[in-house]
Amino acid sequence: MRTLLLLAFLLLPAWGQIDPLRPAEEPTLGFRVGLGYGPFGGRGIGVDEGGPYAFTRAGHDLRLEVGLSWRATQEVSLEGAVGLSLLLLGEERVREGRREASWWGEGGWGLQVGAAYRLRELPGRPRVYLGARYPWGLEGGVSLAFLRDRVVATLGGSLDWSPGEPPVLGVGLGLGLVANEVWSLGVGASLRVPLGVEPPGGALFLRAGYSLDPEGKGEVAVRGSLGDGGFRLRVEWAGGL
Repeated sequence: MRTLLLLAFLLLPAWGQIDPLRPAEEPTLGFRVGLGYGPFGGRGIGVDEGGPYAFTRAGHDLRLEVGLSWRATQEVSLEGAVGLSLLLLGEERVREGRREASWWGEGGWGLQVGAAYRLRELPGRPRVYLGARYPWGLEGGVSLAFLRDRVVATLGGSLDWSPGEPPVLGVGLGLGLVANEVWSLGVGASLRVPLGVEPPGGALFLRAGYSLDPEGKGEVAVRGSLGDGGFRLRVEWAGGL
């Protein structure tokens, strides 16, 4: 089972419930804990009641996710996750030689539930997922995985909808390599295309996983991504209960 426990990249926004690749034998009750970090910032010129000023902005985006999954049958599984986010923002303004700096923070939370059905007898073992989330939205997708020797190729597509926004179509591709009984490596790419007058976006992913037991039922992974939203780093611990 170790061969198939690798390469997870997000095909959807929100909390990323759809993985292009899942273990061949998922635990009856599984868990996932993830911590993500994304820095951002910029410089520019603004104007307020005091006149023009030059500004420098810096931000730190922290996200914590805790999820559970239950495999009801060999084909059907139920999933749920709770996410917490903390956004720290800082700004320094320079006006006529004077510098003014300020920091503030924002917090939020999200909830996602869904069900998945795996067509085990078809090529690629397609996995179909439907879910809902808060803040309100609906999502669905399908993913396939093809194994040859120590290499796993993945392909997935998704559709996401939120009230007041155009639907978003997502496509993802990935390759995973089982280096040995302990380490696995993966690379991937995703593309998000809003079905409206909005710019598309994409990202590239690099992932390294470390197995916590010989059977590959538990894993710690580190993933870095770089895309239109900037750089993000995520550490994840997943396994069975």
